[in-house]
Amino acid sequence: MQRRPAPRGTHHRTPTAAVATAAVLALAACGPGTPPDQGVVRSDAERTVVTLADAPASADAVDATEELGLLTLRATGETDDNALVSPASLAFALALLAEGAGGETAAALDTALGAAGPDRTSAYNALHAALAEHDGDPEVVRDDELPDRPVLHLANQAVLDDDLTVERDYLDAIASGFDAGVQRTDLGTDAGKDVLDAWVNHHTGGLIEESAIEPDPALRLVLQNAVLFAAGWAAPFQESATSDEDFTGPGGTAPTEMLHATQPWAYVESGGWAAVRLPYVAAFHADVLLPPAGTDPAEISPETLAELTSALDGAPARTVELAMPTLELEPPTLDLAPALTAAGLGGLYDDPDLTGITTTEPLRVSQAWQQAYLSLDEEGTVAAAVTEIGMEVSGAVPTEPAARMVVDRPYLLRIAHSETALPLFLAAVRSPQH
Repeated sequence: MQRRPAPRGTHHRTPTAAVATAAVLALAACGPGTPPDQGVVRSDAERTVVTLADAPASADAVDATEELGLLTLRATGETDDNALVSPASLAFALALLAEGAGGETAAALDTALGAAGPDRTSAYNALHAALAEHDGDPEVVRDDELPDRPVLHLANQAVLDDDLTVERDYLDAIASGFDAGVQRTDLGTDAGKDVLDAWVNHHTGGLIEESAIEPDPALRLVLQNAVLFAAGWAAPFQESATSDEDFTGPGGTAPTEMLHATQPWAYVESGGWAAVRLPYVAAFHADVLLPPAGTDPAEISPETLAELTSALDGAPARTVELAMPTLELEPPTLDLAPALTAAGLGGLYDDPDLTGITTTEPLRVSQAWQQAYLSLDEEGTVAAAVTEIGMEVSGAVPTEPAARMVVDRPYLLRIAHSETALPLFLAAVRSPQH
């Protein structure tokens, strides 16, 4: 069958092959695929790992992350094209920032993140630790085949400007709670941009080639989070069954490459929505949520999403005849300002209390970006996201009938960690044609 084009001018046979080629080209341009260690700032704090059992607020943090994801999906401003965001990446980046916030700023971040103070730190620490069980080398995306076991690579970093006097307690907090590396550079120059670029390129295996942060002499701190996911389906689709079917999106009806399979999967219907859960080989799953005709998938309410995903949690497997599009999503870099404002965090751009980071000069958020990529085909899924927050000086069942689900209109795709239900990626797929 005809394969869809890979990103950045390459061609591929499988998602990982696409990533491999992109990674080779990107890293060849940027030099070695590991971030430089010049300017590394060492913390004496030991990594503290909290278990989910010892972090009762983790469930609230997951709910808050889901809501952040929906707010961000809607805030893209796109209703005629695809939108892809990483709720988890945004939440972890904000959790890093929250470690240095005080007063009303801390309260707003606590509300957005679903937990306050030490409970918030423990919750996101525990979620980070649960995901770390599936960590792997981001270079896995260079391989021709998807890994035998899913890889979920999550990384955090703080990049300090040469002129920033930073509180040691803040560096210790993000090191012990989030395993965040720290580098120091001149964020007003191309050399500083190179440091940001190399980290992004490395931790996404080249899927995302460079940082979205623009150098500025007023920049003092950049917080970075990267999430990389690569996993095969528990029951791969047969390539021979892939064929074109009509998909009706905002631009009309067009032939679209679709996967086809009849398998026992968890399947539910509620309120005009249909939802099926596709497990990966271990630990993760993808939920495909098809709304009533004429409903934009991004307009799903948190309550409806929770109802559907909870129902899938307890639904017995039943035979489902599924047809759904293959995907190659690489939306433009997303400015997070509208989403942060919608989440009650618009004050981060004005006069926030970030004195836990530094007391020598007032900081405010000046840049907040997210980049994301997702490829889905017969074998599985590869996805990556990077969230960056830049701060500058302020003022500067078999017997049942088979259910038939034809995903032929805009729908919602949600990829999550099964144990915690933490949403990793959320996409409103409106025009899947390649």
